Amino acid sequence: APAPSPWYERIRFGGDFRARYEGFHLKDADTRNRERLRLRLRVDTDINDDVRFQLQVASGDSGTPVSTNQTFTSFFQPKPFNLDRAYIAYNAEAAPAVTLGIGKFNAPQTVTQLTFDEDLNFEGGWEQVSWEPREGLGINLVALQTAVNEVSRAGDAYMLGGYGEVSIALGQHSLQFSAANYAWGNEDQIAVASAGGPLESILTNGVRRGPAGNVIGYTSEFNVVDLIAEATIRTGRAAYPLRLLADFAHNTKAATDRSNGLWIEAEYGNPRPTGTWGAGYTYAWVEQDATPSAFVFSDMPGTNLHLHRIETSYVLKTGLSLDTTLHLTKPLILEQPNDPNHWLSRLHLAAVVRF
Repeated sequence: APAPSPWYERIRFGGDFRARYEGFHLKDADTRNRERLRLRLRVDTDINDDVRFQLQVASGDSGTPVSTNQTFTSFFQPKPFNLDRAYIAYNAEAAPAVTLGIGKFNAPQTVTQLTFDEDLNFEGGWEQVSWEPREGLGINLVALQTAVNEVSRAGDAYMLGGYGEVSIALGQHSLQFSAANYAWGNEDQIAVASAGGPLESILTNGVRRGPAGNVIGYTSEFNVVDLIAEATIRTGRAAYPLRLLADFAHNTKAATDRSNGLWIEAEYGNPRPTGTWGAGYTYAWVEQDATPSAFVFSDMPGTNLHLHRIETSYVLKTGLSLDTTLHLTKPLILEQPNDPNHWLSRLHLAAVVRF
């Protein structure tokens, strides 16, 4: 047999660049305008027949784990570039159903931005078992062990996850059902870091305060059960499938009844070739303590939120698309009930290059 090629000859490069305008419109408030960019560069390689390595660097502020956007500001100063992913995945030829991974990695399970922003990358390890008992039926089981915050003389903050998925092929169409449980430990550290520490993320969960008024932890603990159902319907046009998804999350350890989240997506089209287009709609109802607000969709922002999102994308040339997104958001409950509760309108206009 011929000798295998060296790993560096099996390197695959990829990434994307996005330039975007954002407008913020709220009744009785000044309009805010800003421009942002996102750049992600990725390297994949098969080290050998069993081990795959991925490295990704990305733009963005290192203070937030849920966004790789960089605002055009700070008087033309250079923009930061960060290590976004670095992990190895072991999938032995002798046991192809089993994958073991460790490092800083993207989600190996199906998630929506109700619980984790799509830019968030976990840190720790995962174990995955995937197999097909019969044709058209797939089963996927995942266990996650993540390190959220390591401290030298106290208990670490962490998140442990268990996930199960069943996928069913119905001719050209498909169904997928999944259930996950995300158990957070010592999560008060996240609240403290969000309130005034190094974590620059939205804090909209209920919090406890000390005698001086400083945040000392969450009102609730977090054990989030996440149920997702997804259907993909082939319409007879290869570039225009119809995808429907519903996600329900419940925090079983919430201290109040504000413990549920609902996320619904409808999407038509998968625009990639020149001249194709796609459109999507998202509805979300996320109560205050449904999930830790630091890690949810960065454009909502936070929990205690009502969301409508409309998206369109048109591929001007293969690898180049023009995208439009409109977000409409407002809080579910105001701290001062007599304050006006208007919809915040956020318009995004973007040019995206994928390579």
